[in-house]
Amino acid sequence: MDINIYTKELSVELLPKIRERFADFDMNIEFHPEFKFDEKEDSGFLPIKLRMKKGNSKKYDVFDSDIMTGFELIFSDFKYQVELDNLQTQNLSTKSKSFFSKLFNNKKDLIQSGIFVADEELDKYLKFCTKEIILSWKSWNVSELRISLFFASILAELTEGVIYDPQEGRYLSASKALETFPAEIIDYENSISESDFNLDKFEEWI
Repeated sequence: MDINIYTKELSVELLPKIRERFADFDMNIEFHPEFKFDEKEDSGFLPIKLRMKKGNSKKYDVFDSDIMTGFELIFSDFKYQVELDNLQTQNLSTKSKSFFSKLFNNKKDLIQSGIFVADEELDKYLKFCTKEIILSWKSWNVSELRISLFFASILAELTEGVIYDPQEGRYLSASKALETFPAEIIDYENSISESDFNLDKFEEWI
């Protein structure tokens, strides 16, 4: 599973701020000691040590150890105007379709006729974003889902960024993501039986 984050420039100074925000949601985390938001060096799997505060989840409470978790990171540049120009080109192509074809345009086509990359409000933030980060994680890994969605939301919050969730086809502000994702994470975790709720014990950095 993937999620896209559109942000401004990234720096190592963000890391303690991200950890502080995770603590606000009852999670203590540590990034791999060599992680610095370096686009060349840090692409690939980012190991993260996680410990949940007691009392948040019985399934986590019984796992009395630090958890090894993380996600894959892919960095790239983001050019808002290029994205907008591409959508305008697509929109012109759409206008040339037959009448019956137009009747079956999907919702995304209708939104783009605006024309915005996301929507009028979110594009106010997107136009200042210069970086795109894709996070990937294994759909069956409980802790990776949790850590990925919170990381995406918090990073977007700290950088005035925007999130795109390809699974649901939705763009989200950081505030909306922090309203939406926690409940979805809990629903997902509650749907997993105790026997299938597997977590990896942290032994050492890999």
